[in-house]
Amino acid sequence: MFGAWVIFGMNILMPTMLKAFQANMLAASGQVDVTISHKTGETFSRTLLNKVRTIEGVRAVSGLLSRTINVPDRFFGNSKVTALTLVGLDPHAAQSVRTYQIQEGRFLRADDDLAAVITTSLAESLGVKLGDKLHLPTTEGTVTLEIVGLQPARTLPGNEEVLVTLLEAQKLLDLPNRINTIEANLDTTDAAQRTAIQKSIEGELGQDYTLGGLSSGNEFYASIQMGQAIFNLFGFLALIMGGFIIFNTFRTVVAERTREIGMLRAIGATRPQVRRMVIAEALLLAAIGTAFGLLGGLYLSYVMVLGMSAAGFPAAYSFPFSGLVAATAVGLIFGVLAALVPARQAAGMEIVRALRHE
Repeated sequence: MFGAWVIFGMNILMPTMLKAFQANMLAASGQVDVTISHKTGETFSRTLLNKVRTIEGVRAVSGLLSRTINVPDRFFGNSKVTALTLVGLDPHAAQSVRTYQIQEGRFLRADDDLAAVITTSLAESLGVKLGDKLHLPTTEGTVTLEIVGLQPARTLPGNEEVLVTLLEAQKLLDLPNRINTIEANLDTTDAAQRTAIQKSIEGELGQDYTLGGLSSGNEFYASIQMGQAIFNLFGFLALIMGGFIIFNTFRTVVAERTREIGMLRAIGATRPQVRRMVIAEALLLAAIGTAFGLLGGLYLSYVMVLGMSAAGFPAAYSFPFSGLVAATAVGLIFGVLAALVPARQAAGMEIVRALRHE
């Protein structure tokens, strides 16, 4: 049972961990696999999200509405902030694509009204803190937002961002049901498959849209592939460990049942019958171990994904039916293969020596 748990627990959890690893690495660096924008830079309908979401190979999609806000001189007193970027996003979808680390307070919620999340560096520049009011100039006049969360200081170049809900940004910018950027992460790091997915996106959206994002030649992309290779190595080592446990267990069983096997041979059991008996027992135990291992692996991966999600990492639990079939086949085959050598040892025992065994 322990061997099956190790084998299937790792194999079931591996796809989810790989996806979470890829998503977290991308999010931590402020990158995504694919960004989509209109060639003219103008906004477009939010319904375009559904087209991208339905393309096979696209794992997560988020729509954004961002605009640069030029700040009038001395609007924030003595602050040197002259421009800000207002970013409207869907809190749930955005967190499935990126990791938004919160240092104080909380992240945005879908039902937030006039709420904002800013960085600690912007808060320091403006002399505000969590719970204070942030005044922003808009085309509709000055709007007042409550600061509900603070992110770590911005490290990338560019304007400081003020995060609000997508609905709020659409109201403030008078752009109902419009977005100007789509961010998407893919479910593979294979260069050929990524290229095929991107071509599918281009074919679905047409020539009016531009695709950008992480290329297969990017150094960061190579780092992701190396990390996934390490995860695969861990899975392979777990498979070897589980197989060794099964092999050692059957060797011990055969040694403990030497007299019993000798008695079976003495009353007429043939070597092939003894061999088939051991293999049949291995198949039965492999089936039972596989069932318990799958259940244990499913539970383990579910708990770990919940823990990742609670920590703010974009981890989604998924276990496709093909993976279940593959794991079951590997469990049964590996269990039988691990018992072949002990089965041959049992069939090759000399009857007299086996009966004398204490």
